Amino acid sequence: MKNIAATIIFDGAALNRDEKIGGNIQSIKKLNVEGSLKSFISRPAIRHYLFNTLVKAHPEDWKPSKVVERGSGEKKVLQFDITQDDILSSAELDAFGYMFTIEKEMSITRKAPVGITKAISIGNYNQDMVFYANHDLVQRANQDGLNITPNPFQREEHQSLYKLSFTIDTEIFGKDVWVVRNKPKYDSKNKELSIEIENKNLKKIKNAINNSNDTYEIEENNKKIGTIKIKSINNAYKITFELDDAIKKKRIKQILDAIHNGLVSHSSGEDNTIVPLFMIAGEVTVPSPVFHSYLDVVGGKIIGLNDCLNNSWLSGDISFIHKTDRLKADIDNDRITYDWSEFIGQLGLGEKICQS
Repeated sequence: MKNIAATIIFDGAALNRDEKIGGNIQSIKKLNVEGSLKSFISRPAIRHYLFNTLVKAHPEDWKPSKVVERGSGEKKVLQFDITQDDILSSAELDAFGYMFTIEKEMSITRKAPVGITKAISIGNYNQDMVFYANHDLVQRANQDGLNITPNPFQREEHQSLYKLSFTIDTEIFGKDVWVVRNKPKYDSKNKELSIEIENKNLKKIKNAINNSNDTYEIEENNKKIGTIKIKSINNAYKITFELDDAIKKKRIKQILDAIHNGLVSHSSGEDNTIVPLFMIAGEVTVPSPVFHSYLDVVGGKIIGLNDCLNNSWLSGDISFIHKTDRLKADIDNDRITYDWSEFIGQLGLGEKICQS
């Protein structure tokens, strides 16, 4: 599989709040871009919305990974617990990466195969400020004989088109490497592989079938989900996790479908609409958001499409474009398709993969 890049433009609101500007004034995240003030939705917020969408759309495949508090005193941090989950059992760890710190040793980290940019507004932020108050609750309380006055607060608001890009590094997706000091132990009777991550901190992997001295097939519900290979290197052991190829493709297709159809986004009591009015996606040699810088909206029309399609990192026979009546995108190029199923098929992620 080639790597994948996608950029969408959606009509949304800056609901990713920043710190309060004194009193009860809630601010939004902002950037100064070439002298213009833009609002934006941060990468962690988009990651949260994408993952929540996947959990709701595919609850059996995408489940929140377990977390653990590590460290002591002021150095305590909250991290994903890789003693309980790994990329084979957790699609979240596979797609979005993690860090697991080990005292006095190199941490076990995983770069996120799914890259996400900020969602930056195309329109300028014009200092819109809105007053709100809890009038409904106050009215109910006063009807019950209480003497309550409203508690007003202010919010910065911005409604605009936003540009957002994703990349998927298919070489990293479905593969993870750990380095540990002690040799993993295998219980052949219980088919359990034990990995000592740090002193007395064991990860136990059940349903591990030893096919050779250094390779184990991992099963779930009597189906193979991946393999674990162990190799001795110097004074340590390299452990390689590899997800079953069909499951890897299924996860990637689910991510792409979520981006294509729209994300669940709820913040400050409001729903946002991260639903593409325009989308371009393609196979790329290098997992870089190659379309992001070229695209803009001028007078309700997408500009920069020819520049996108002339980027040398594009490697597929066709790229996908989704356009709507709201945003015009005039282009005549043999290298594009408006058929999502055709594009997904070119990636090798057809319906059979989704249903497997």
